[in-house]
Parts: sequence; C-alpha cells; structure tokens
Amino acid sequence: MKKKEKEKVAIQAGELDDLRQKAAERDEYYNKWLKVLADYENTRKRIEREKSDHIKFANEDIIAQLFPMVDNFDMALMAMDKAEDKTAVMEGIQMVQKEFHRILEDNGAQKIKTENEQFDPNLHEAVSVAETDDYPDGMIVGEVRAGYLLNGRLLRPAQVRVAKNVSQEEGQNEAE
Repeated sequence: MKKKEKEKVAIQAGELDDLRQKAAERDEYYNKWLKVLADYENTRKRIEREKSDHIKFANEDIIAQLFPMVDNFDMALMAMDKAEDKTAVMEGIQMVQKEFHRILEDNGAQKIKTENEQFDPNLHEAVSVAETDDYPDGMIVGEVRAGYLLNGRLLRPAQVRVAKNVSQEEGQNEAE
C-alpha cells in the first residue's frame, strides 16, 4: 500500500502573509495563556501557604497576651511557699484572675449571664434542679460552671442549677 501523498495547494502571497500573521497571533495568545496559567498556579500555592501559616499562628497574639498572666501565677505559687500572710497571696491570685478575664473579653469571649436569668437551653446546661419556693420555675438559682460566647457564638454553655417551684407544683396537683 502506498502512503497517501500530501496534496499541494497553491495559495497567493497575501493569503500566506495572512496565515503567518494569524499563526503569530495564535502563538502570542498561547504564550499569554501559559503565563496567566503559571501566575494562577503560583498565586494558588501562595494563598494555600498563607492560609496554612495563618491557621498555624492564629493563636499567637492571645498566647503572647497570656505570658504575663502565667508569670504572675508562677510568682504567686512561689510566694505561697514563703508567705505567712495567705490573704496577700489570695489577692494576687484574684488579680491574675481579673487579668485573665480581661484578656478573654479583649479577644471577643464574653461570659454568659446566669444570675437572675430564665433558663435558656441555647445558652445554659441544667446540671441539677433545686426545689424551692423562692424562685419561679425555670429560673437559674446558681452557676456551677461559667459559660462563654465568642463573638456572639456559643463557645461553652453555662452549667446551672434550675429552680423547680414546689408551691406551684402543689397548687397544680390540688387542682387536678
């Protein structure tokens, strides 16, 4: 079998120049596309690297803010061994606690209010019920563990004791 021979086509000089110009434009567009693709890949890799670094070091600022507080705790513990007046050490620890709460607030953490509040299952976790006549049903009578919001989002619910009014319950039983 014979190989198929290429057909020779005669074109005019103007058409040849036009084809050469279009081929040069195609090459130029192709090279631009390759450059844009390379720029895109480099940008994507840089953004991924920056994102990874951001995640890795996101807590850097808050940790740096905690160093003075840790130093104060260390000094308080050392002073506790030597101190004859434990109230001074206790005052120092309370100052460290206030500093810790200030750091939390400065970083968007807010303590959930529980005192004289109605129980809200979205913010509070009931850990016990207190039968009482002093509070209406569902009122928080004590906080077991503080809860916190971070920039408005629940970080940890407050653990609370909730009132169950005994006199209201007895009134309902008598009505039945």
